[in-house]
Amino acid sequence: MPALSHDDWQAVEPLFDAALALAPDQRQHFLDTLPPEQQRWRATLDRLLQAEAAAADAGFLSRAASLAGGTEGRGAGTPSWRAGQHVGPWALIEELGRGGMASVWRARPHSGDFQREVALKLPHSPAPGWLERLKRERDLLARLQHAGIARLYDAGVDADGLPWLAMECVQGRDILAWCEARHASVRERVALLLQVADALQYAHSRLVLHRDIKPANVMVQDDGQVRLLDFGIARSLVAAEGDVALTQLGQRPMTPEYASPEQVRGEEPGIASDVYAFGVLAYRLLGGASPYAAAAPASRHALERAVLEAEPPAVSTAARDAATRKALRGDLDAIVAKALAKEPARRYATMDALAADLRRHLAGEAVEARPPSWRYRAGRVIARHRWAVGASTLAVLALVGTTGWALQAAREARQEARRAGAMYEFLTGLFNPLREAQPDTRNRDVPARRLIEEGAQQVLGSLRDEPLAREQLLVDLGTLTQQLGLPDLSRQLAEERLHQARDLHGTRSRAYADALLGQRDLWESAGRYQEGFQAATEALAIYQALGELDPQRLALAHLAVGGFGARLHAPVSADIAHLQAASELLAPLPGPNLLGTVYEQLIVAYLGQGDMESAYQAGIRGVKANRTQRGAEDWKTAASEDQVGQLALLTLRPAEAGSLIRHGLQVLRKTMGPDVVILARGEANLALLEMAAGAPDQAQAHVAEARRIASLPANRAMTVFGLTVEATALDVAQQSGDWEALREGCRPWGLDVQAPQPALRIRIQQACAAQAVHAGDLGRARALLDQGQAVADQFFAKVPARRAVLWLREGEWLASQGRAEEAAARWKQVLGQDDPSIVMFRAQAFSHLREAHALDEACQALARRLMQQLQAAGGEKLLATPMALLRGG
Repeated sequence: MPALSHDDWQAVEPLFDAALALAPDQRQHFLDTLPPEQQRWRATLDRLLQAEAAAADAGFLSRAASLAGGTEGRGAGTPSWRAGQHVGPWALIEELGRGGMASVWRARPHSGDFQREVALKLPHSPAPGWLERLKRERDLLARLQHAGIARLYDAGVDADGLPWLAMECVQGRDILAWCEARHASVRERVALLLQVADALQYAHSRLVLHRDIKPANVMVQDDGQVRLLDFGIARSLVAAEGDVALTQLGQRPMTPEYASPEQVRGEEPGIASDVYAFGVLAYRLLGGASPYAAAAPASRHALERAVLEAEPPAVSTAARDAATRKALRGDLDAIVAKALAKEPARRYATMDALAADLRRHLAGEAVEARPPSWRYRAGRVIARHRWAVGASTLAVLALVGTTGWALQAAREARQEARRAGAMYEFLTGLFNPLREAQPDTRNRDVPARRLIEEGAQQVLGSLRDEPLAREQLLVDLGTLTQQLGLPDLSRQLAEERLHQARDLHGTRSRAYADALLGQRDLWESAGRYQEGFQAATEALAIYQALGELDPQRLALAHLAVGGFGARLHAPVSADIAHLQAASELLAPLPGPNLLGTVYEQLIVAYLGQGDMESAYQAGIRGVKANRTQRGAEDWKTAASEDQVGQLALLTLRPAEAGSLIRHGLQVLRKTMGPDVVILARGEANLALLEMAAGAPDQAQAHVAEARRIASLPANRAMTVFGLTVEATALDVAQQSGDWEALREGCRPWGLDVQAPQPALRIRIQQACAAQAVHAGDLGRARALLDQGQAVADQFFAKVPARRAVLWLREGEWLASQGRAEEAAARWKQVLGQDDPSIVMFRAQAFSHLREAHALDEACQALARRLMQQLQAAGGEKLLATPMALLRGG
């Protein structure tokens, strides 16, 4: 066969893939019915298919014929892949599947202790562009950390230059087979589609299109968790020119049955194409057939014509049984039809919008896809509130409804069209601000962070004549700027969103309540708990007055009220009740949500009540929720592991603490980079862990790294993280006897220590009081201790263990004045607190009593019991510092 050029192969490859997807007895018909402009490749395709068949008959993996022009990869004599073969660091186990150009193998590392199994993607041959294509897939997947997307673990090139990708090995069935095996109901199938929609929306928010959504690329695990696979032809929304060359369609890398009309026409696909493919998937999953079932068996040409011209019948008509047809008729017919609209502008603008309609359907609410007739809207209200609707209400609706809903329909259609147009203009303007016919592409490789920053600056000052488009951009860019460590911009966007919602919708609207809660993370990180509590309380009242049914909205409101309340005052049962209400709303929902965050707030509430074990158990539930919803390698899971690691140390589980904190930090660095502010907290936690283990030098090194991260310009606004680091630095200096470091650390505080969290205030006050006593500045020490007692009286009146460190320092103050008996009484009070979270303070108190010759038998018994607890919890290896204090060594 003559050598194919790179451009020739770009035309042949999608046709070859399409032919391979057919049964062998259908391939000849496929070749016979190729459009005239593609008949020139018939002989080449015929030879490739013959080579494929011969390779299969010979019992080894098929691969494309050797092609001239490809410089990367193996030569024409490459042997077939086989079980036991080594590829880079991997040993192949078994083939999981294959396409025209690549195989996927289950594999594991052939050496080392870490033996995670992966799905290894391997090209069959050195086809032109393969190395670039796998590099692109690697780069796209590296952006995506979501429970609904199979994760990328590694990528590389083997000794012969052949590229490979190591991905999560998903155990399960494709979504159609999974549902058929379980005879899944329509409602269960919709729940799975919502998981797919959430995963796609996440990918789109990271500027990644999938472009090959089909059942084979949607796996469902035994626990019902969806995993979206194969971003092999995915495309970045900000792709460089070289990416366009790799994936351009005249040359159309796609699965024909799931390709959108614009893809069939050879146009560049966008989010609307993923929405369309999702619609085909939904049609297949709900109706049991293809929307183009009549055309699909004929030929690819016939199928493409159907995609371009034929209106699919309602999905309910495809269902095999009457019950399913009834369940699909109406709302689901309309939702699927809107997703399958021929014109992109008539489809849902985002996957979020589509998912919102599916959720409205499940909740019995009116869906946006249905024509907004008064009869339909009224019927939905009556269905939800049938016992509250009387005959007089129906009569009024009948009289006034028709004109009002018709006008509303026209108004909504015009608004949606304007919104879509404004969004398009805004996005294209980021890349072509001067609206030139041939935009300048010299800066096409602009980093996503800078692009989002510029977009945020632009939206703050533009689109005021298109408020609906601006509203959505304020929401999306607010989230992105916060995740990228741009707190000032995120705050400006959140405040502007609130002002616009007030002006556009009023202060009793759902949009205004949403905007109030949109600032929750910013208030929390800045320690603005009073503002957060007031706004969350107002938002919850608005939702309740409107009869809000969306569980995620209600959960966020309860989460914010309970979480801010637990920080603003001594936690009470009402705070915990709000948080438990949030967990009950979120637990049944599919896909990633705020359930893990709810457990984080429960930790704070339980700690405020002094219930350390309940706090730890809540943290463990949070870690499990995040692992289930997001995966073990997600940054949110990692952050919860770090937090629970500190609780594990405070509940005398130091080995577990080390494992959780270190794994959490490893994942955070991998997914978020080396400077994300949350790493400062993790480094501070490691410092406490090393200090307990008797390694002050390592502890100080972790403090130094935590300070570096917290002091970066992008992180300074996150004051709580910075204060946590400084409090830890003071603890480490005091426990290691580094009085000079403690003096320098206390210098900025003076006599009035201010911190948003009461526990942080006490940590700083007690450490600086210890330094003042050591320096002989007893007046300053007394003032700091009095402030600490006032904080404890307000927030920890029922939690004596939180006062123990203040009693410890007060004993030191009393001893410095020669009041030995009073000092000993205070230290005995500390030693008598049977609380695992204060073992260091208890050990220090025992050491002071021994030095003061004030030990009695009761003190000795308490010390022996504490020593036994420390020995059982980890012994010298993990708890050397408190054990040394108890021994006097």
